[in-house]
Amino acid sequence: MLKIDFHVHTYYSDGKESPKEMLNYALKVGLNGIAITDHDTSKAHITFKNKFIIPGQEVTTEFGHVVILCNFPPSPPRKISELIDYAKENSCIVFPSHPFDIFRKGIGHKVFNYNFHAIEIFNSKAPKSANKKAEEVAKQLGLPGLANSDSHIKYALGSAYNVVNLSEFNVDEILDNIRKNRIEAVRIGLTVKAKFEIAKWYIQRKLRIEKDTSRIMREV
Repeated sequence: MLKIDFHVHTYYSDGKESPKEMLNYALKVGLNGIAITDHDTSKAHITFKNKFIIPGQEVTTEFGHVVILCNFPPSPPRKISELIDYAKENSCIVFPSHPFDIFRKGIGHKVFNYNFHAIEIFNSKAPKSANKKAEEVAKQLGLPGLANSDSHIKYALGSAYNVVNLSEFNVDEILDNIRKNRIEAVRIGLTVKAKFEIAKWYIQRKLRIEKDTSRIMREV
């Protein structure tokens, strides 16, 4: 049995740690692998390759965030209809991330308009009401439900994962198990330390962004 988190970020988008650091910590807390899904980039997969990492992206579409997982570093389109076609042509998986979290670009009821392979029904950073709604919709649509940490700092890893009934880490077989709904979503929740580190990282990023903006304004 494999424990896998399908939604993880690194410093190639808005995460704090490197791909290697995220993977090492994931293995330390008992996971068997992760999907690195940085926002709109596959740079992590080009710079760091490891057999326990599933290549992916969290794509910023016209309606919100959708995750794509492939067996290669993807270069997906940003329009949902084209993204789903891309996934079909390349044997990838697509699912809306935190779809009913109105504060973090969930696609909301657009989930009913497209043929996704699964739905993220538990996101460690999403409100309980958003996760509950996502689970209800997954059941209504008969789609697999995924539980993911949406980690931007390593201490959030282990707060959610999916159990896949495989003995060896094989990306193609893992993706196929998602398609066939042969997974179990495990909801744990964030520790106090993880919540503290997430808040600290948010402040650090905000201060850095404001500092960069101030510098640009001075140069204008």
